[in-house]
Amino acid sequence: MSLKKTIGIFLKRILPLKHYKIIANGGIIVPSYYKTIIEDTEKYLDYSLKDSHEKDMLLMRKYAHIIDKGLHRRDIEPGHSKLYYKLLKEKIEKIRHTPFASDPTVEWAQSKVEFYEQLQTSPQSFLPLQGKTEAPPICYEQLSELIKQRRSNRFFREINLSDEIINQLSGLVNWAANSCTKQPIRLFITNTPSKANECLKCCKGGTGFSTFIPSFWVFAADSRGYVWPSEVYLPAIDTSLGAQNVFLAAQTLGITGTILSWAQKDKEEEARLRMLLDIPQEFIIIFCAVMGYASHNYLPPQRKY
Repeated sequence: MSLKKTIGIFLKRILPLKHYKIIANGGIIVPSYYKTIIEDTEKYLDYSLKDSHEKDMLLMRKYAHIIDKGLHRRDIEPGHSKLYYKLLKEKIEKIRHTPFASDPTVEWAQSKVEFYEQLQTSPQSFLPLQGKTEAPPICYEQLSELIKQRRSNRFFREINLSDEIINQLSGLVNWAANSCTKQPIRLFITNTPSKANECLKCCKGGTGFSTFIPSFWVFAADSRGYVWPSEVYLPAIDTSLGAQNVFLAAQTLGITGTILSWAQKDKEEEARLRMLLDIPQEFIIIFCAVMGYASHNYLPPQRKY
């Protein structure tokens, strides 16, 4: 072990973490604005390093996705991805003894194990996986018009969103493309207008709304599915892709969704919102939204080419 590494280990043991980081980073003192971002990132990475059933589920889907990619290849050959096959089997076996055993993605992951084993034992008879080619249920023009009709309205008719509609919309969020099929998005929703109003007060961009707020949504990502610092942007990407499913589907039901940025939140606002909607600390709040039936449509801004 080098002298530099030995000194580093010694300093990490005797110094407070924040002081050790300053030395480890060459004496760089980070400005307070960036320090908040760094602290948030490190907090969620710490959660991702802890063992939990939820983390096992996220990683199980990831390993199954890696195996699944190979099983769909036209040039597939036996002998590849042995490490991920082993990891996948270990996760499935571990999950079978947890409350998540009946989750449909466990059965899906198990099927990938079985196909992989079939490839190894009978490569000559194995057929690469292939889904059906189906015509889309709507045409480009219809989808294009739906996208252009979507509005962010802030005045709502005094009509509550039913639980059935909430379930319909929230069921689509993890059908979007997401990193390694981890399906990390969790929605925290209140359908009670008075509580939705309280939640709205936690958002700095929550101005210009009608007094009646039908439904408040928090789009969050499970931090335990992102175990590498290089994945720091993926929770926001995954969640945003899923949210677009929700907003377009809502438009077909005559419901509008208005996104509220969470970038300017302070510690008090975050603590308040987590308390109101019982959001566990392991979930990264990406952004919020108000959903409801618009009393009138806002005019669309001009879009650039």
